[in-house]
Amino acid sequence: MWSVQALVVHLLLLGSILSIYFQSTILSDLEPLSTVRDLGLEPPADRLVVFVVDGLRAESVLADNCSAVPDLRELFVNQGLVGISRVCPPTVTRPGHIAIFGGFNEDPTAALTNFGWNPSTFDTVFNRSRNAIGWTQDVVAKVFTHLPTGGAPLRFETFSRSDISGRLKLDEWVFGKVRSFLTKEENVRPLRNTTSVVFFIYLADIDLAGHAFMPYGSNFKEKLHFTQRGIRQTFDLFESVFNDSRTVYLMTADHGMNDEGQHGGGGEREVETPFILWGAGVNRKAPDPGQNFTVNNDGLTLPLYHLEQTQFAPLMSALIGLPPPMNNVALLPLGFLNASAEYELQVMHLNAMQLLAQASVLIKRHENGILYLLLPKFESLDSAEIDQYPQRVKYLVSQGYFEEALKISQKIAKVAQNCLEYYHSYYHGPLLVATTASYLVWFYLLLVQLTRESYHPRSERRGFLTWTTLLMALGGLILLELMILQRIPYLTAFYLLLPFGILTLALAERPLKRNWLLCRFPAVHLSKIVLPAGLLILMAFHNSHIGLLYLLMVCLNNRRAFLNPTKRLFFWLCLVILLSGILVVKQNSSLDFIPKVISVYVGKSHVVYFSMVLSVIRPLILRHRHDKRVWIINIAALLATAYGIYQWDSNQPVCTYVYAACWSYLAFAFLSIPYSGAEELKGRLELIMFNMLTVHLMLTISMASLFVQIMVTEFVLGLELYEENNISWDVKDQRMDQDSDEEDYELEELQNERPMSPLKHLRLSYRYAALILLYFYVSFFGTGHWFFNFTFKPITTRLFFPQFSLHLIAAFILLKIFIPSIIVMSSIYALISFGRKNTRSIFICLFLMNDTMSLYFCYFVNNRGSWQEVRESLDHLLVTHVFIILLLVSSWIAKGFLYNTKDDRPPTSADVLGIANATSLVEDSRV
Repeated sequence: MWSVQALVVHLLLLGSILSIYFQSTILSDLEPLSTVRDLGLEPPADRLVVFVVDGLRAESVLADNCSAVPDLRELFVNQGLVGISRVCPPTVTRPGHIAIFGGFNEDPTAALTNFGWNPSTFDTVFNRSRNAIGWTQDVVAKVFTHLPTGGAPLRFETFSRSDISGRLKLDEWVFGKVRSFLTKEENVRPLRNTTSVVFFIYLADIDLAGHAFMPYGSNFKEKLHFTQRGIRQTFDLFESVFNDSRTVYLMTADHGMNDEGQHGGGGEREVETPFILWGAGVNRKAPDPGQNFTVNNDGLTLPLYHLEQTQFAPLMSALIGLPPPMNNVALLPLGFLNASAEYELQVMHLNAMQLLAQASVLIKRHENGILYLLLPKFESLDSAEIDQYPQRVKYLVSQGYFEEALKISQKIAKVAQNCLEYYHSYYHGPLLVATTASYLVWFYLLLVQLTRESYHPRSERRGFLTWTTLLMALGGLILLELMILQRIPYLTAFYLLLPFGILTLALAERPLKRNWLLCRFPAVHLSKIVLPAGLLILMAFHNSHIGLLYLLMVCLNNRRAFLNPTKRLFFWLCLVILLSGILVVKQNSSLDFIPKVISVYVGKSHVVYFSMVLSVIRPLILRHRHDKRVWIINIAALLATAYGIYQWDSNQPVCTYVYAACWSYLAFAFLSIPYSGAEELKGRLELIMFNMLTVHLMLTISMASLFVQIMVTEFVLGLELYEENNISWDVKDQRMDQDSDEEDYELEELQNERPMSPLKHLRLSYRYAALILLYFYVSFFGTGHWFFNFTFKPITTRLFFPQFSLHLIAAFILLKIFIPSIIVMSSIYALISFGRKNTRSIFICLFLMNDTMSLYFCYFVNNRGSWQEVRESLDHLLVTHVFIILLLVSSWIAKGFLYNTKDDRPPTSADVLGIANATSLVEDSRV
């Protein structure tokens, strides 16, 4: 029951944090506004052509007097506006396209999908135009084709990279498709007299060239020259086909890239993209931006304009007479339209009305609550002012005061922007306070449970039928009623009430016989929780130190062993230093030359082959005893694995027999352990290590298995050294000279049967919990995984199935990660009597340490910014919450593996007699 409780609480705490930072800001149930034509005005353009050049940064266009884009330079010198659009990170393809055509930066909830798909639907320029035609890559089309289109399908012709042969031929394919479409009269005829048409032309080669050749390379410049000439030729083709001067053109980019050819972050080169606007409706005499750039070698200068990327959506809409997309949050840039003052006023008015419609939804949600007069509100805007605004503008227009009406529209639109930002983050503070309170109350509940576990016999819990729990439940119900009356969103209300629910559980857990509210030994708890959690946080944020921290922590844990040096201690210390060295090399980029030098002489597969040999030799060196069938089956599985890896490396299809052998061994490895016939705990542990390390080898692509073999050998040896050097003084001083290992084991068990003080119980619980957590992170880093680059590589499962399957790959990756933890827990349960009998105490300590880390990470979550920062902060949360649950599952597996051993079964009469004899031996030794 306690494990189910822990599972539920951890999921709720994770959901509480996600509700703070990753709630959707996209409003639904909005109504589209009227078009400009519906208002009786004619837009300056009938059709819009948008060229989106993937990965083109502003510097590539503007550098060297625009020499890289001579054909486009000729265009904008004569008839266009040039500027820089600023992108909001993450600077990747999907958020850039949403900003350009939707008018808002990526919804925070998209971070939960790794910016891979739409968590909610939204409106775009394509939806407002009932005639959207495009040529684009399939991954870009999916951003828009899965959205409501207002009744008109989007006519996108798509391609994938695998469909087009030849390197950097995607733009050539797109230009060819556009040319083929426009040269067919049956395609063009219906569009000649159609208004508000949007053509979308996506050009992907610049991004690929930047990744391959860097933005300064000659190959990149050659590709840019080809693309810009293709844009110019496509423009000429549009003008010849629609020869009516009613087409407006925009060329821009979804994101830029840095000098190394990468993007995703917030660097200057990544967030600055170029834009060129020309054609019908473009005002060549736009307001002076106060900054110029040199156009050619003759010294000609032109104004350099600056826009936010989201401003393209209302600007494009205004040029072809459409209202802004319903979810747009950007302001129309004034002065860019070559239209009358009345027209510019009307499109600005539509922009303001669209923003006010969103603000009105949020304001009414707040004002519909019964307590809204007592709660903070946005003072600069309310429902009454929103209702009055259209009448004010209508009156000013009737009087001919267009300029004053334009200023009022622009001002109230800015106020509406601030209002949206205010109410979208309205519950951010209260939710953060409630989440922190939930954590603190959860800590109290765990400490109460741990204190009860440390006393023998354990006191009964008070239960829920007490005055304190009933009062707490009543207070929660009253607060729930107030939230319902205030119309707080259900999910928000639930997480605001979460501390009351956890506190009710905590009060019910208090012991019945001891009248105390706080836990015992607060100083012990504080030091044992904060210090390990702080060290692990240091590992997470500064992972270059993990090798040294690991060396320090394991040496401190086994410090008493240094007082009695032996050969085993020397061997264990060599393994510790070796592991520490591997971690230092793996986690420090300045030492990358070491593995590179080694890789020149030793391939990854050769390391795997060596690991296979070591997995057979290691049990022999350590004198592990296995049945002949175990040796035969494991060696046969390793040979099948080696053959499968050889086929994979030779680019041959992996043999079906290899797949069958690997799947068969996977089933055998797990199912055979509990029914192996090995009744001794140590023998069962040796079998667990042999089978699990063989499975781990099947999933290994480099030195991960070699690292894990060294780590588990070091852990088991260190655990034995610790136990040998930390026997309580009364047994150590009176130890008898016994020859057999069985008698030593019985004596240790006898010592563990004696009543243990609560303080010692707590210290041991924290010690073993810290060991489990430490070795989990060490194995996590040592096998090549890290938070911000944690990916599911298909090659990991190359020996189990030939086809890509995300869910199966994820399952096998998690199995690979948790095999070391399964061995670590099995070792503690098999070798340590305290670990076997106090699993609950150890895991409570594990929760306390891990959740302290989670609470810390809670305050450093990024839902905006670079892709790496958002992904890293989100992965910290997921690792500390989800992996603690999987560690609990690993514990269940470890206990299942040790099922049906001597110490797992109830004692028989022979066992009782053996214990009585051992007691007499101890008493005789004291004479």
